[in-house]
Amino acid sequence: MIVIGTMSGGGAERQVIEILKHLDRTKFQPFLYLATKTGELLSEVPSDVPIFSYWNESPESWSRSILKSLRLTRLSRYWHLARILREHQIDVVYDRTYLATLDAAGGTWFRPTPRISCCVADPELELELHSRRMPRLARWFARFAYSRASLVLANSNDLRLQIINSFRLPPNHVRTFYNLVDFERIERLSNEFVPPVATEPFLVVTSGRLHHKKGQDYLLEAIKILVHSQKRNLHLVIFGQGEFEEKLQDIIRTHQLEPFVTLAGFVSNPFPWYKHARLFVLPSLSEGLPNVLIEAIACRTPVLSTDCPSGPREILDGGRCGHLVPPGDSKTLADAIADCMDRESHWQSFTQPAYDRLKSMCELNRGIKNLEEVLESIARYRESCVD
Repeated sequence: MIVIGTMSGGGAERQVIEILKHLDRTKFQPFLYLATKTGELLSEVPSDVPIFSYWNESPESWSRSILKSLRLTRLSRYWHLARILREHQIDVVYDRTYLATLDAAGGTWFRPTPRISCCVADPELELELHSRRMPRLARWFARFAYSRASLVLANSNDLRLQIINSFRLPPNHVRTFYNLVDFERIERLSNEFVPPVATEPFLVVTSGRLHHKKGQDYLLEAIKILVHSQKRNLHLVIFGQGEFEEKLQDIIRTHQLEPFVTLAGFVSNPFPWYKHARLFVLPSLSEGLPNVLIEAIACRTPVLSTDCPSGPREILDGGRCGHLVPPGDSKTLADAIADCMDRESHWQSFTQPAYDRLKSMCELNRGIKNLEEVLESIARYRESCVD
């Protein structure tokens, strides 16, 4: 049973799709449990995967209303997940995000089931975002959730150290497991069409949830410097959706960037844009192991990233496979983009080493095989305990 909140178009959700598609069906029957049955990637869930959802399946009732009024809906969700685990005799639970880990920990408390928890974002930022009412209790429960998992998988080495330190976990309880990348799929999709702005003088692309921690506002400030102060001729396309969209639109209007910036929203296939871009920029303030940076490298596009915690430095081998700049610094970001415009062949020379390094870290078939071995080992441990 894979547990995640929704099937929106983020990197964690894309990883769930890859796992659901490629698990060996002679060994595994995957199930999917969502908080809400929504999201742009919902249509990509394989047809043989049963989908369960608390908010879509749990009917309104007097007990649910009471729990909601007492702000105890989470208990009802735990019980619902436990019932699904029991009814379908689930052997292993795999939860992919911070909130999914909390839900899975509660559900497996009511119906004991071995669990693999994934850490894909800075745990301190996740706590700050989701635990403003009772921070001490939230930290205790988060530590409980990760420590009670059979195994924790972090998608970068730095993130592994962060979660060990944040929740005082034993080092052997947390393992690095990189994101899965289907290079053949990306290559095929990147050739589906030529973007309409591919002939722009200098096309820059970025992608990710529209959120302050993704740093798109700093990138827009950098574009303002380039086009208004330096009179550079370029066009930025931003892919993604989120609560920061209105703020970004205000920045674009205030600085008269409409001719130079496009907010493109969610697109199911951004890879042709990555392939034809002259530069991909990741301006984030915080990451786990950014899928969009990985996908741009898989399209052999020059990349520029902030040296934010924790994934970009690891992906780019400390800057030997791509360019890193400090996070939250629009001027330095603008200077780096200008350098790429002036020395494009130099930046292009990094694309093949970055691609080769990425393939050694994240190749899909090898990663799926490793994950299957982990799932089988945990399932066997459960069977031995039952016996």
